Amino acid sequence: MIDALRSRLAAKILAAMATALLLASAASLAIFVPLYRSDLARERVAVSERLGAGLRIALENAMLKRDIDGLRDVVERLAAVEGVAGVDILNPSLEVRFSASPLRLGRTEPSLDALCPDCGLTGRRAATGSAFVAAEGGRPVLRSVTAVPNREPCSVCHGPTAEHPVNGFIVIDYDARGLDGHAWRSAVLLSGVGALVVLFALAVTWSQLHRGVLEPVAALTRVSASMAAGDLSLRIAPMRIGHGDEIAELGAAFDRMATELAHKVDTLREREDFLQGLIDAIPDGVRAIDEEFRVVAANREFARMSGLTRAEVLARPCHVSSHGRDEPCVPTLTTCPVVELAARDEPIRAVYSHVAAGSSEEFGVEVVAAPMVVATRDGPRRFVVESIRDLSRTVQVSLDQRLAEIGQLATGVAHEIHNPLASIRFGLSALRSVLDGHPGSEEAQSYMGLVSREIERCIEITGRLMRLSDAPGEHGTLVDLARIAHDAAALLGYEATTRRIELSIDVAPDARVVASESDMGMVLVNLLQNAFHATQPGGRVRVSGGPTPTGEVVIEVSDTGAGIAADDLRRIFQPFWTRRADQSSGSGLGLPICKALLAKWRGTIAVESAPGVGSTFTLTWPPPAEMSDAA
Repeated sequence: MIDALRSRLAAKILAAMATALLLASAASLAIFVPLYRSDLARERVAVSERLGAGLRIALENAMLKRDIDGLRDVVERLAAVEGVAGVDILNPSLEVRFSASPLRLGRTEPSLDALCPDCGLTGRRAATGSAFVAAEGGRPVLRSVTAVPNREPCSVCHGPTAEHPVNGFIVIDYDARGLDGHAWRSAVLLSGVGALVVLFALAVTWSQLHRGVLEPVAALTRVSASMAAGDLSLRIAPMRIGHGDEIAELGAAFDRMATELAHKVDTLREREDFLQGLIDAIPDGVRAIDEEFRVVAANREFARMSGLTRAEVLARPCHVSSHGRDEPCVPTLTTCPVVELAARDEPIRAVYSHVAAGSSEEFGVEVVAAPMVVATRDGPRRFVVESIRDLSRTVQVSLDQRLAEIGQLATGVAHEIHNPLASIRFGLSALRSVLDGHPGSEEAQSYMGLVSREIERCIEITGRLMRLSDAPGEHGTLVDLARIAHDAAALLGYEATTRRIELSIDVAPDARVVASESDMGMVLVNLLQNAFHATQPGGRVRVSGGPTPTGEVVIEVSDTGAGIAADDLRRIFQPFWTRRADQSSGSGLGLPICKALLAKWRGTIAVESAPGVGSTFTLTWPPPAEMSDAA
């Protein structure tokens, strides 16, 4: 492209130079030809006047000597001179008395003005005049008319000189075509020489122009185009665009500018990278939005939350990357930070539901938005900076803390109870051996057997508690969901009895998934507790399910409680949202924790509910063979 631009520039310059030189040559030729023709005409006039003067003398001598034949001979010889078109001698009455053309003899010209319009002769004085006229047949000629004065010797025949000052007129015609042809031949010759000079001047000028201007300009253009494309490494100096002239100084100045520009760009890039790395290091999502709802900056965490790359986030309006909306959010229905902060300077805090790209599920976020004003060359611009905390991350932290605390507490309590119970069981066994065979020991043995069975039951319960409170590992094991369900029912059996709720477990013995026992136990305990809160006394809670024909494992936790309103169904898995049927307070983390634990082991949770009918939570896992990557 640079070569094409240089070629076009060279063609334009060359065409301009050639046009200018040709116009100058044409102008010179237009001036030269008339001047040269005028010079030739003056020369011919001078010759004509000399010839006329000579012919006048010859005429006077012939008239005095009455040598008429000699006079005719002079006229004929003069007419034979190259370039002479005709010779006539007229008397004072303008009658042709002698002529090189016999056809003109005896003719009378009507007047001197008709004979030679621009000669200025009056017939009353001796004079000579010349002018270009059209001869017979329209042929252009240069006509010279000489008036022959009347002298004293001639007055005998022609009368007194005072009354007859002119004895006649000598007319000599020169062929003007030869005059014009000679002028044009000379002009063409000069034009040819001028054309050669012009071509030589063009060649020399073009060579100097190409070497001293076009090549340096092309070098400057290449470097400028490279800089415009983002490559600031090229410089003018290695291209040798000049040697101490103005263009060389321009190249040096250009190199200094390019070096300084590259330094500034590197500095700006380093600052930009630092700022981007700074906001990427923030664990919460961060984005900046202008007044036209355009996202002008975003960090890595926000891109993860939105399910988009940073480039995709910056290419879309804010409501697309966060809410999945094609149009801006309605300010009367939701708090829009861009609208709210347009009229205030204090930060705002709100909880929203965001939707990641490619997903229809909402997740809760807490947004802290603050205004920012930046001075630009177009004036101050307002932006909104949002700090977005993914509440599911908060849930995960709360979950880990809760599991750790409960696990530590339950494990400590179970051990503290389990060890004394084991000692009591050992002591009872020894005591029964001592009493065995003694009179009246049967009743004591029956009581000690009852105590022993209750101790075994307590030991079994503490074992279940320790299994459910074990810290989950990174890799899952094959978990028996039926046993987990029975353990959870045993732990919550007292609460079910207190609430007068019928609790039943109907899980197939082969219902096994790859997961963590403690995680699955936490899920079932949470779901059963939620079912208890929603069910009135006399109601029923049931855990059922097993493998499906496709190999999936499905467990359902259903109740006959109050049910969930349709508007609340989409919000029950949002962190910190809670609404219990028994009006008791909750943390709003139970169901989000269940969902997070199931997702950890590739499980899903769904709910069907109707007010006044009850709710059914369905847990689904893929076939155990497909969960090897989670194990």
